[in-house]
Amino acid sequence: MAEKCICCGKKIGLLNGAHLNNQVCDNCFFPIDGYLHNIRESSSLQTVEENYEKLIQKLSTSLYSASGREYFIKVADSLVAENKNNIQTKNKIEDTIKNFKIATSYKFEGYKISKYFGITSGSTVLGTGFLSEVRAAVSDTFGIEADSFSDKLEQAKNSSVHKMINNAIQQGGNALIGVSFDYFTVASNMIGVVANGTVVEIEVSNGQIDND
Repeated sequence: MAEKCICCGKKIGLLNGAHLNNQVCDNCFFPIDGYLHNIRESSSLQTVEENYEKLIQKLSTSLYSASGREYFIKVADSLVAENKNNIQTKNKIEDTIKNFKIATSYKFEGYKISKYFGITSGSTVLGTGFLSEVRAAVSDTFGIEADSFSDKLEQAKNSSVHKMINNAIQQGGNALIGVSFDYFTVASNMIGVVANGTVVEIEVSNGQIDND
């Protein structure tokens, strides 16, 4: 542990705790901690920069030593780089999901497959619930559609597709071909859906894009 705080020069001890690799005391750390927290938790590249500038302004009006200010800036620079990387990665994944394509066939009009990654799947199991079973039994008796069961199946299907897309993106793909669904029951009051497909990378063919 450093004997003295690099910001104020006061002794660091049990009554004046140490932070940031034991370099900064309580009194110097807590006024800046909120600014560091805001940088770390910023949700966009713009707010990262804005919170970083607020930190710099705060340090410029502080009575910290030059080495103390430099040390805080170094810590902030590290947080900025880390959070920007996280935000950019998140944005890239969100863009991929937004533009992700799925087909039950094995081609996309206007695109060509440039790479195959292999098969992936996503599965979901949901309980139907007692009331759903009762309504389904009544519906079956009168020959009408059981909406409660249909909703459960649709929910399970959508969840399976979402999991399959996430798996595909992790493999590096931006599309799925040959997608199919298998339905099964577990016991008497649980239903499951397994979605299967082949992960591929597609790119525009001859400048033509299918906008359907």
